[in-house]
Amino acid sequence: MVKDNEILELDVLDKKILSELNNEVRLSLTSIAKKSRSSKEVVHYRIQRLLEKGIIKEFITIFGFGYWAYKIILQFQNIDSDEEQTVVEYLVNQPYTNFVTPCSGNWDMVLAVMAKNPVHLEQILREMMGHIGKYLHDYKVAVSVGGHTFGHTYLLKRVKESVSKRRNDPLQLDYDDKDAKIARIIRNNARAKLTEINRKTGIPVDTIKYRLKKMEEKAIIKRYRLILDSSKLGYDRYEIFIRCPDLSEALIAKFLEYAKRNAHVEYLGRYVGSWDFTLTVHLKNSADLREFVLDMKKEFGKHIQNFESVTLFSTQKYTYLPEELR
Repeated sequence: MVKDNEILELDVLDKKILSELNNEVRLSLTSIAKKSRSSKEVVHYRIQRLLEKGIIKEFITIFGFGYWAYKIILQFQNIDSDEEQTVVEYLVNQPYTNFVTPCSGNWDMVLAVMAKNPVHLEQILREMMGHIGKYLHDYKVAVSVGGHTFGHTYLLKRVKESVSKRRNDPLQLDYDDKDAKIARIIRNNARAKLTEINRKTGIPVDTIKYRLKKMEEKAIIKRYRLILDSSKLGYDRYEIFIRCPDLSEALIAKFLEYAKRNAHVEYLGRYVGSWDFTLTVHLKNSADLREFVLDMKKEFGKHIQNFESVTLFSTQKYTYLPEELR
């Protein structure tokens, strides 16, 4: 059994397998075995072992279905550990939350919600504040307008960038009950086999394959993600929020290139609202974070108006499927 604070080591084959999964979560065992020069049986065993050790947390699917993604950060007051746990449980059980992550620093919680439009977001926030408002000192909100997932490049090589873009035309987002049934299976098990989806839904395998492809083309399925517990590998996870009042296309491109060449950046998000960029980074400790921040300020200091960071703890929920489709 793995102890909570035990730092685990990955060997060369583990890293090869995780690199392939990081590039393409739904890649078959046969393909992974071929690319990693191993056998299908060994690859299956290694993936199961990584799951059992908690290094692999989940294989998730991120959906659009016409919703906007809003990121929210919360700062608490007059709250003890039991009350905070009650707040976490409430947020996890809310139908429109995508993820809920406690953190430390200037802010105490990072979460995201799916909303159809600003009016729907207001309804979600009003209900949320009605339950947890007495504990809140402050909060900020920003809407996602795109993102670039680089994955776990701090550990792995040969990673492939995944770009998340929003389809603005609602007519492109047509889907039916069969699509919804498939989505329910793969939302927290993106590696579900076509035969498994067939067994659980009754939809023919060829139809499942076709519909997955169509949902990907229409950006109903935005991307698949490998979720690792980096703390078990000796890394802390940080979220950095950046405000740039003189934002331009050239500056956006420069931030993207910076994130691409820095192996510690897992994700670069673009937002409108309380901040313009977020970066999720994996580093060994706070001293490494300081070095990272100083380097960013050297590169972008004259453009950055506000710069905040938090240490992320274990994410309590990953669900990117609207309530009515679950």
